[in-house]
Amino acid sequence: MKSGIQVLKALTEAMNANLHKRIGAREEKELAVMQKIGILEDDAALRRELKYFLETNGYEVQLFLAEEYADGTEEELLAAMAESGCHLLLLDIGLPGFDGLHLLRAFCSSTEIPVIMITSQNTELVELMSIHNGADDFLTKPFAPQLLLAHMEAVMKRVYKETKAQDVRRVISRKEEADSREFILELSKGRIVCGEKQAELSKNELQLLQVLVKKQGEIVSRDELMNALWDNCMFVDDNTLTVNVTRLKGKLESIGVAGAIATKRGMGYQLL
Repeated sequence: MKSGIQVLKALTEAMNANLHKRIGAREEKELAVMQKIGILEDDAALRRELKYFLETNGYEVQLFLAEEYADGTEEELLAAMAESGCHLLLLDIGLPGFDGLHLLRAFCSSTEIPVIMITSQNTELVELMSIHNGADDFLTKPFAPQLLLAHMEAVMKRVYKETKAQDVRRVISRKEEADSREFILELSKGRIVCGEKQAELSKNELQLLQVLVKKQGEIVSRDELMNALWDNCMFVDDNTLTVNVTRLKGKLESIGVAGAIATKRGMGYQLL
């Protein structure tokens, strides 16, 4: 027979294991909805403060150091930021070896990740040039951390149209092929998942798929889709829509969901 001490020890270990399991599940759930913020800022002290503040408020943070790319090219820095999986970028204008506004323009032309410019240059001209070159918002240093948080949340809510914790699952059935596919649209992470495969979506692709998912089975006109992108503060013409839908189809195919979006000539598109 086990002694009283052995029984107590066993009960304690079981309770601790159960507690760790619950804590691990909670942390895993929180991690699943965590949004990632990229920071390219010249001031080392401000970088540290921003990183600490954002992590304290539940964000994952990745720092990009301009000096690490001093011997490389602008393309290498742009690629690192674009491929980081960040949901938003905080970008300083004054950077060693780089023109912040030029970097902004190049970044926004190659990715849909939203950008908030942070700068000590408090002039209307700089703010206008930032917005004109693709920035989603503009903040002048010094700023209150809570103000930055409010601006970030406003930008991401506008861009992604959802809060951090919301994901949507939809099933695609194609009876004519006696086949069915299921994929997960993870709004908080801006990606689609099917089994072990996943694909990152651009801001436009995410917005288009959201509209199609909400009206699954219905034909959605090209005008309605273009209006949805206009509401997302993006300049859209007919060709831009075609390009984005084609890319979206390709990304669905890349995770094994082929033929999900049907083109209805003269009418629009349909999520089957």
